[in-house]
Amino acid sequence: MKIALVLCLLSFSFNLHCQFEFMEDMKESTINIGSGNYFYHTENEGAAKALVNEIIKRNRFPHEKLVFNKGKNLYFSGYQVNPVDPAYIYFIYAMRTREGYDVYCLYSSNYYIHFFDYDEGKLLYSLVFNPKKDNLTTFTNLPGILQNNGEDRKD
Repeated sequence: MKIALVLCLLSFSFNLHCQFEFMEDMKESTINIGSGNYFYHTENEGAAKALVNEIIKRNRFPHEKLVFNKGKNLYFSGYQVNPVDPAYIYFIYAMRTREGYDVYCLYSSNYYIHFFDYDEGKLLYSLVFNPKKDNLTTFTNLPGILQNNGEDRKD
């Protein structure tokens, strides 16, 4: 009896400390891009939004109102500092590609990360996580930072 209780508690403890929940039963094909990090591909914005909402729901992330950027290259990005271990963050973003939308689920160390630069029309943005200002333990949107106003872009 005690062994069964210990195994049950260990199983529960493991679930609290793991990275993103792997969702094999999703329609989208999952690609593992590292320990606890996943990538999904969807065909359109609606499918990407449904997938992001499902990931947040299945991982039981408490969240604020999520903002989806309709028609934008960076359709969604958000983060949560791990409340159990603040040395790590959960990060999800959805990018438009030529063939649809790619949704990334990343679990990484809680330090300054310049993920990438991206275009929205003639404007250049950077997606940056800065732990000095981005430190919420609820799942929160992470907007891009405007790098220029289109004046010095050469197209």
